[in-house]
Amino acid sequence: MLYLFCGILSGAVLAAICAPLFRKEETLESAIIEETEWDLLQRKKEVILGNIQDLDFEYKCGKLSAEDYQKVRAEMNAEAAVVFQQIETLESSKDLDALIRREISARKDRSTTTCPSCASKNPNTNKFCADCGAKLKR
Repeated sequence: MLYLFCGILSGAVLAAICAPLFRKEETLESAIIEETEWDLLQRKKEVILGNIQDLDFEYKCGKLSAEDYQKVRAEMNAEAAVVFQQIETLESSKDLDALIRREISARKDRSTTTCPSCASKNPNTNKFCADCGAKLKR
């Protein structure tokens, strides 16, 4: 009987502790913190572009054959095109949030330096190119 009481008591304590983890709040703060569709698409775009950079690097290192590289690169380009189209559709709405995001994106683009050797974009804080190692001009 004592074991049954202890089991029920520990189950109730565990349920009380875990309940907030599964409760969804409907407050303004929780709505602000949640990711929007645009945020998810931007993250997906960054992942795809990073994968393409990794693929290019592996091909340049000789880890992939030309045939495999072309096949995978075409698939990744197609996937990136779909994501870019979804982002463009979402941003083409007359939404104020989308206009603000476009402005922030444009300002981020201005804070990059293009490498004279390989034409890749690097943050202005870099002194050397992250891709090829060439010295960046200020």
